[in-house]
Amino acid sequence: MRVAIIGGGPAGCTAAYTLRKFGCDVHLFERDNRIGGRTSQIRKEGFNLGTGALFLMGGIYPRTNAILKELGHDKDVVPWKATTHVVDWDRQRYTARFDKITSFIMLPVFNFLDRLKIVFGIVKQFLSPGPKSLFDGAELAHYDHGETLDTWSDRVLGKKGTNYLTLPYMGFLYAVPLSWQSTPLFQGVVQQFYKLSLQVPPEGVGQFSEWLVEGTPGLDLHLSTPVEAVSIHDAGGYTVSAGGNSYDVDGVVMAPEPGVAADLLTGLIPPDSLAKLRNCRYSEYAHVQLCYKKNPWPNFPASIALPATNLRNWGACVLLSRRHPNSVPPGGEAVGVYFYTPPLANMTDDDIKREALTAVTEVFGAAPEPDFIEMFHYKRGLSLSPPGHFATLNSLHSEMPSGIVLAGDYFAHAGVEAAVLSGERAAYRLLGK
Repeated sequence: MRVAIIGGGPAGCTAAYTLRKFGCDVHLFERDNRIGGRTSQIRKEGFNLGTGALFLMGGIYPRTNAILKELGHDKDVVPWKATTHVVDWDRQRYTARFDKITSFIMLPVFNFLDRLKIVFGIVKQFLSPGPKSLFDGAELAHYDHGETLDTWSDRVLGKKGTNYLTLPYMGFLYAVPLSWQSTPLFQGVVQQFYKLSLQVPPEGVGQFSEWLVEGTPGLDLHLSTPVEAVSIHDAGGYTVSAGGNSYDVDGVVMAPEPGVAADLLTGLIPPDSLAKLRNCRYSEYAHVQLCYKKNPWPNFPASIALPATNLRNWGACVLLSRRHPNSVPPGGEAVGVYFYTPPLANMTDDDIKREALTAVTEVFGAAPEPDFIEMFHYKRGLSLSPPGHFATLNSLHSEMPSGIVLAGDYFAHAGVEAAVLSGERAAYRLLGK
């Protein structure tokens, strides 16, 4: 089988890896000059900067872990003990571990009754049915009962539990109000908290896609090659037009963001299916990396700061050398400031950079001017999953014509495991397995 894969992020790279294992002839098209999509790495002045994704999440990423083991890189990932300061509205800070969600229960801001409410809520959730896979859209749809995460958290964990556990935790992961999110992912995290750990490939999260391509012999990789059109071939199958050339294939894996997929699929799928792709909600996303060739805070006791109760413009500050040491040159430091989505509507790029400098001073203390600042700002950054999202997007799979399949993290929640799982399943769907 000849297959064209459109999109070289983790979903597309996983689809390519899987299809080559079954002997398919695979062309992988990526419009950028590097693979990885929103997980890719940029190297500049000795720094290795991640454009988006920060980490892998241990036992709740089973397919990612299985592929790492197949590739022989499961022992190469670097663990991150993410010591966290939860910063209150009055700048009081409390210490927890982001990789140990139960550590938030011990924050001194909670009294005995608060803790009792949270523990009871967690135990009740732990004993309730829930998604086994936190990134399978079909399974998540089954546990999406139309409630938003803010109302669920207030009811199950109490208002204080929402303010000091759910809000900083999910604010870091998705950077949007809890009222914009459905409940299944966080419910699943609560149920599988004992599986959670954080790891990073030694050269950053983008290295996972690089490992996939390295482990896919015979792959025809086309970088800096945007796909202009997909059409039905007279003799059957499809013709993919890219970079001034045409490629006749038997199947197509669509693994770009959904709006791009909709543009390429216009005329090939029903208007209602196109509308589902075009209406898939995304948040605006921005993060700034302040790069210091000499570390201003070598002994700081935490690696993450998360605001609680009243979120500021920023949703997280991260000392990136603690996340993976190879992100900075020897003796250096880079701080990632990750912005909460709603304020971005009224902020210019210069405003975002100024706010990042202010946040770093507030969280970590005074520092000289950074050697340089790198900003990543996406109008469509992280896919959102409000109530109803999983069922709507999952229904698309049955609406595709023979020989075209969809992949991408937007079928579940933004995350490497969601992309990997969808890419693998797209490959099997195309193969009829």
